[in-house]
Amino acid sequence: MKFMDLTMGQQFELDGEIYARTGPLVASHVESSKQRFMARYVTVKPVGEATQAAPRTPDTLSSDKVNMAFDNYHAQCLSALEPLDAELSSERVSIIRRQIEQARLVFLDTLNKA
Repeated sequence: MKFMDLTMGQQFELDGEIYARTGPLVASHVESSKQRFMARYVTVKPVGEATQAAPRTPDTLSSDKVNMAFDNYHAQCLSALEPLDAELSSERVSIIRRQIEQARLVFLDTLNKA
């Protein structure tokens, strides 16, 4: 079984030692609590009852939530520029706004292609 397929807290054997998965890429030795970096591809031998654990399914976000969150972020960026209107030339503020809008369009285009 691959390390990334273990559930959090699940114990496994590696190199004759027993560890428990304590993070996405971290395991802790059961006896000493010493932490060890674990590459996702490392093959381990599960210990105990959870040997038939189902593979982890990736977390997913709905595109509506991502779009709404990004629209809020974009609006806050534009609001943060408002105090600069008095400090910078209108031409410079317009250039910054266009750059932010261009970055927004690139983000949305990338999101739609995924």
